Amino acid sequence: MALRSAFDLARFFFDASWATGEYASKLALDPVLRRMAPRAPKPMAVLTLPGFGGPEISLNPLNAFLNQQGFLAEGWGLGTNKGPRDEASLPEMIERLEPKLERLAEQTGGKVALVGQSLGGIYARELARALPHLADRVITLGSPAYLRRDGIDQLNAILPVAMRWITGKKPEDHLEDHPEAQIHAAPPVPLVAIFSALDGVASAKTTAIPAGELTFEGALPRENIQITGSHIGMAVNPLVLVAVADRLLVDPGAWKAFDAAAYLPGLSKAMASVFYPSRRHAAFQRFPRKTP
Repeated sequence: MALRSAFDLARFFFDASWATGEYASKLALDPVLRRMAPRAPKPMAVLTLPGFGGPEISLNPLNAFLNQQGFLAEGWGLGTNKGPRDEASLPEMIERLEPKLERLAEQTGGKVALVGQSLGGIYARELARALPHLADRVITLGSPAYLRRDGIDQLNAILPVAMRWITGKKPEDHLEDHPEAQIHAAPPVPLVAIFSALDGVASAKTTAIPAGELTFEGALPRENIQITGSHIGMAVNPLVLVAVADRLLVDPGAWKAFDAAAYLPGLSKAMASVFYPSRRHAAFQRFPRKTP
């Protein structure tokens, strides 16, 4: 147990160090990213939700990037994400955010896309489930696809300790408070899970949508996009920024798999599989194969 804790502590600090590099690369590549990434033809509302323990300003670079690309992106306005306290936390969060979603929808004349990092992605799914008339789609960044007891072991051992210290409860206790999230992971809107196999906080086995639920047909597409990156820096990773802007604009009725090569110039297209790797394991497939 002590060995696991030491290993996970090292993983966490490595992840945080990597995130610093990702932010530096975002700053250096910002002019290139703005030319490379797609632009919204008209303002589209986007609400961003930070991860557990993350201050709202941690998503400012993501919001600024999306606003530069023609979206109308705002933070959730609730400050640092301190996690759930009890079974009333989610309903209270939804109640507090509903007026903001209504305002953003009225400003743009359309529904609001929800982009959440880690725990913020779980909140985004629950928000869309409760308010599907206001939610356009959900994009999660390193967020567990399901909240299940057997997935807790896939989390960095530092996370349960931090959750108990901040919220007063272990992850298992929170699962008891919110059993519906264990059963219904996907909300009734399009869902995209962006994840990394090198995530130092949450295993890709938990953050990727299960293969049996992936589809791009019908009105509720479900897609996995694997990137090379950290957990903590996912919202500032240039690879994620491009993918988020792209998936915000795809038509749910004519959904096509994310094509990273479309945004890479010249010979660098051959590097698409390095930046956005795909795995043969079923859990990492973007879409299930069609049978002839």
